[in-house]
Amino acid sequence: MNVAIRVDASLEIGIGHVMRCLAFANTMASRGAEVAFVCQETPGHLCDLIGEAGFAVEIIQPRPGAADIADVDRARGAHGNHWKQDAELSLRALRRMAFIPDLLVVDKYCLERQWEQVLRSSVRRILVIDDLANREHDCDILVDPNLHDSPMTRYEGLVGRRTRVFVGPQYAFLRPEFDHVAPRTRDSGVHRVLVFFGGSDPSNESLKIVRALRVLSSRAPRTVLVLGPINAQAQQIRREASMLTDIELIGATNEMARLMAESDLALGTCGGAAWERCVLGLPALVVISAENQRDDARILDSLGAVRNLGVASETNVETWVAAITAMLDDADALSAMSRAAQKIMQDRQAAKREFESALVH
Repeated sequence: MNVAIRVDASLEIGIGHVMRCLAFANTMASRGAEVAFVCQETPGHLCDLIGEAGFAVEIIQPRPGAADIADVDRARGAHGNHWKQDAELSLRALRRMAFIPDLLVVDKYCLERQWEQVLRSSVRRILVIDDLANREHDCDILVDPNLHDSPMTRYEGLVGRRTRVFVGPQYAFLRPEFDHVAPRTRDSGVHRVLVFFGGSDPSNESLKIVRALRVLSSRAPRTVLVLGPINAQAQQIRREASMLTDIELIGATNEMARLMAESDLALGTCGGAAWERCVLGLPALVVISAENQRDDARILDSLGAVRNLGVASETNVETWVAAITAMLDDADALSAMSRAAQKIMQDRQAAKREFESALVH
């Protein structure tokens, strides 16, 4: 199978779309598929990272003065015709590829049915990755890897009757490394903490955590902080973390599964990392850094897998000190959260088989 993936990363929209597409690409490549990406080279793009992973990247550039076609909000509404430009550029990119795509994967909030109809003539099937359910799609398969209150009816009226729709975190695209690490229940308290707030960390939660650990002083647990590849505050975070003795800072890593497995508690956001944590039974304190994380944070909290601290921009150092202290003082709560997290993904293997069957038929 030949696969083309249309996806972007930027300082504004973060890296989550690219990371989940890379997970899908790696899985497909391991099964013999040829995979190439189509990306816009916006500030904060991950084209180099995609290339380092072994995939070709066709770069598209908007005309000077055009709306940023990687932008979620401006690209719709007032600049609603942007899709025509993206469709034209994407078609050219597909024609430059070394193969003719059998499958086109689309993971961009600002693209919808009209764009997909233009591209359909150049590919056999279209797979859309979405979690907003706010626009129509012309696709063969749709995957929404998030938690929602009404998953069975979420895309009614937005896709065709023949579209196969898969909703829920059990369908999330995770890196292959997560299939090789066993989950465990955290039943002996918090001794090691993993901190990761995505690629850009726009509300600078990482710096708040560093300062919270300073306040906790001798009570601060051993901490590993992963800095995203487009974190604009990395230099300041490193400077302040250097004043602490029990914290390790690392950059982008291919060992997130191991880091999660070794940790007792995570501090982060929802999105793709939430499902990685759940697979391994890792409890988390989370904040909401994007609108599409609200349902996940709320529902995961209600199911007992995380503690939702609210909107990231409204948290402060004191918020984190109180939340971490509460977990340090309640080993039973940590254990219950760990079991709840594992339960979220307990049907993942059956879901994978169901999705893979749809992909090849």
